[in-house]
Amino acid sequence: MRTVSETATPLTSAEAQASLTIRRHAARDRTTTGAGWCERRRAGEELGEVRAHKNPAGTSAQTRNRPIGAAAVAFALVCLISPCRVIGQDGQLSEQDFLAEIPHVISASRLPQAPSDSPAVVTVIDREMIRASGARDLAELFQLVPGFHWGTPRGGRDVVAYHGLSGQFSQRMQVLLNGRSLYAPYLFGGVDWASLTITLDDIDYIEVLRGSNSATYGANAFLGVANIVTRTAAQSVGALAQVSYGNNGIVDTSARIASDYKSLHWRLSAGSRRDNGLENTFDDNSKWFVDLGAELQLNATDELSLAAGMTRGDYGIGFENNVGDPPRTEALESKYGLLRWRRSLSPTHEISVTYYHTEDTGSDRYEIPVTPTTPLVIDYGRRASRDSIDYQQYFDLARDWRVSWGAQYQRETLWAPQLFNTEATLRTDAASVFANFEWRPSVNWTLNFGGLVEHDQDSGNNAAPRAVANWKPMPGQTFRLGYSRAFRPPSLFEQKSDWRFIFQGQTIDIRFLSRGGLQAETVDASELSYLGEWSDLGLRLDARLFDERVRSLILPKVYSLPPGEEFNPESDAYDLRNAGSAHIRGLSYQLRLRPTGRWSLIFSHYMAKRSASEDYLRESIAPYTFSLLGTFGLTERTRLSGGVYVLGPVRWIGEADTIGRAGLGRLRLEHSLKLAGANGTIALTARVPFADKNQFRDGQIVPNEFWATVSVSY
Repeated sequence: MRTVSETATPLTSAEAQASLTIRRHAARDRTTTGAGWCERRRAGEELGEVRAHKNPAGTSAQTRNRPIGAAAVAFALVCLISPCRVIGQDGQLSEQDFLAEIPHVISASRLPQAPSDSPAVVTVIDREMIRASGARDLAELFQLVPGFHWGTPRGGRDVVAYHGLSGQFSQRMQVLLNGRSLYAPYLFGGVDWASLTITLDDIDYIEVLRGSNSATYGANAFLGVANIVTRTAAQSVGALAQVSYGNNGIVDTSARIASDYKSLHWRLSAGSRRDNGLENTFDDNSKWFVDLGAELQLNATDELSLAAGMTRGDYGIGFENNVGDPPRTEALESKYGLLRWRRSLSPTHEISVTYYHTEDTGSDRYEIPVTPTTPLVIDYGRRASRDSIDYQQYFDLARDWRVSWGAQYQRETLWAPQLFNTEATLRTDAASVFANFEWRPSVNWTLNFGGLVEHDQDSGNNAAPRAVANWKPMPGQTFRLGYSRAFRPPSLFEQKSDWRFIFQGQTIDIRFLSRGGLQAETVDASELSYLGEWSDLGLRLDARLFDERVRSLILPKVYSLPPGEEFNPESDAYDLRNAGSAHIRGLSYQLRLRPTGRWSLIFSHYMAKRSASEDYLRESIAPYTFSLLGTFGLTERTRLSGGVYVLGPVRWIGEADTIGRAGLGRLRLEHSLKLAGANGTIALTARVPFADKNQFRDGQIVPNEFWATVSVSY
C-alpha cells in the first residue's frame, strides 16, 4: 500500500478525479498486461501535469414477494444513510484519499476499471479466499458467490450454474481461463470442469460477473461469466510440492517449478487427483494433468505468451441394476495450446492477438444384452475441437472517453456417431465484433455503453446491446442502473441430433431427432445495483436488484416420427424447440468485513421470485442461496477458517427428484512452517454435509470427508 505524507497537498475535486483516472489506467490488470504494469512513478508525474492545467467545470481526466420487498427497502436504506464525505463539500480533498491502491476488474468491459466504474457487479475471489474456503475443486469456489447453484451429478464431474436453468451441463454461463473459453460443444454444450489442467494454488484470482455479458463475450455469456486468471510464470518463480490424503479415497498431488532466463519466464506444473465420489453410486474418479506457461518480453512494448496443457481422467458413471446405463468407467482427455501477442504502447493503450486450440475426446463403450449370442453395442466415443482467434484493443479516445473493441472468429467441430447417426465430423463457424465505450461526463458519473454482433453459421445473426449509468454521489458509494441483452446459440446437438440405436442394421429406438431451424435463446436483464465501501471500518457491500426475462429456451418436445423414420406404429422421439421462457426477479448481495488483518467475514445471500412456462424450469431455479466464510488468525502462523454454504430446494433439468435444502460446512486449520531455505504448510480440512445430503438426485449421498495437506515451497 502506498503511503502519503500527512501534509499532502489538497486536491480539488477535478484534480482528484484526474488523479484517479490516471492511476486506473496505470494499475493495469494482469489479464491484459501479463507482467502487470504498475506505473506509480508515471502516475505521479502525470498528476503534476494535471495540476498545471485548469480543468473546465464539469470535466475530468420460489420466494414470496414480501421477503424480496423487505430486502429491497433495507437495501435502499443502507444506501441512503451511508456515512461518507461528499465530493466538493469544502472544495478540497486530500491527495492521500486518491493515492491508495484501488482494485481493478476487467471482465465486465475488457477495460481495466475500478469496481465503481464497471458496468456490472463483479465478485472477486482472491487467493486468500481460495485458501480459506478449504475447497478441493474449482467448482466449489462458486459457492462463495450469491446466486450460484452447485452440484455433482456423478463421476466427480461438477455442475455450476448462475440462477439455475441447468441440468448436468453448465450451458448458460461462460467460463474463461486466461481468456480461453472452457465451453465444450459436446451434447447440449456447457463447461467441462474436468478439462482443467491447473490446481487451485495456480490461481491468482477469479472475477465472477453476476449477470449477463454477451455484450463483451458473445455466445454463452448468458446469465453469468467467470474469468479465471492464473499466476504468471514471473509470479511463480521457485518450486512447490503438495500432497493431500484423506478418507473416501482422497489422494491429491501437485508439483510446480518456475524460473527465468533473461527476458523469458516459464512455469511447469503437474498433478493428480482422485476420490471415491458420492455414496450409493459407482462414482470413483481420478485424473492427472500437466500444464506449461511461458512469457517472453520481446522488447519494451511487446510480449509473447505461450500456454499448453493436457489432462486425462477416468470417471465412474452408470447405475446398478440398470441394463441401459450400467456401471462403467468413462475415459476423458483434454488438451489445449494458446499463443498470445501483446503490445503495450502506453498504460492506456494496448493491442493483443490471441489464438488457441482445444481438443476434447471421450471413450465410453459398453454392451446391452439383446439375444443370448448378440449384444447391442453402445459407443459414445466422441471428439470435439475449438479453434479461436481474437483481436482486442483498448485506448483513450479523448480526455473523458475510453474504448475497448475487438473481433473474434471461432470454429467448432464434433465427431460423435452415436448422437448424430453419421461418421462425418460436424462443423460450425461463428464470427463476432464488439465495442465498449466508457464516458465520464463529470466527477460523479460514469456511463458505459456498447455491444456485440455475432454471426453464427446455424442460428444466424445475434446482437447484444448494453447501456449502464454509474452515479457516485460521494466517495465510496456507487449506484448503478443498467440494461443488457444476451444470447446463447443452439449447440450442434440441439440443432442436428439424430440419437438412435441400431441393432443388426435395424433402428430399434430413437431418443432425439432434431428438425433444426433453432434460434438463439435470449435474456433481457435490467438491474439496479449498489456498491458501498467504508475503508476505515474494513467494510464493503455490493447488492444487485435484478429482473431477467429469458425467452426462446430450447426444450425437448415429443413428436411423432416423420414417414420413413418409424420403427413401430407408435414411433416418436424428442425434438428440441425454442419453446420455453422464464422470469427471474430478486436480490443478491455480498457483505465483506475485515476490520483487522487478523480476522474477516464474508456473507453472501440471494433470493428470487421465479416463474416459467414449465414447472420443471421454475423448479430448476433455487429460491435462495447463502454462504458465510470466516477466517481468524490464532497466532502469527496458525489460521482457522470455516464456511457454511446453503442451496435452496432445486430440481435440476432432466431429473425426476427435487433436492431439498442442501447444506455444506467446511472447516480448515492451517499452520505455516519455516524450514531450512523453504516454507512449509500443514492443513487439516473437514467437509460435512447437512440438511438434505442427497446430491443432484435421490440416493446419491454426499459423504463426510476429512483430509490433511502438506506443502513445501521455496
